[in-house]
Amino acid sequence: MLSFEELRGAMKGEIFIHQNLAEHDVKKVDAVADVVIRPSGKKELKTVLKILHQSRFPHVVIDRKGRVVFPDKRYHGAVIVLE
Repeated sequence: MLSFEELRGAMKGEIFIHQNLAEHDVKKVDAVADVVIRPSGKKELKTVLKILHQSRFPHVVIDRKGRVVFPDKRYHGAVIVLE
């Protein structure tokens, strides 16, 4: 199970709960994510991915121009947004 305390303690970037991706300037994606993670850099991205993988929390990495299709317009997991 994902520990938000562990995740927050391991990063300087931002974490948002139950957010529409449009609020994060993600183009061409009409969906709400359970968790949106904005790491502060590549090193932090590696740490976040390790935590998500170890906790078996579903996740996807997209950039602001990414084209991702969510069948039910919702992603049940963490979305990592890159600059």
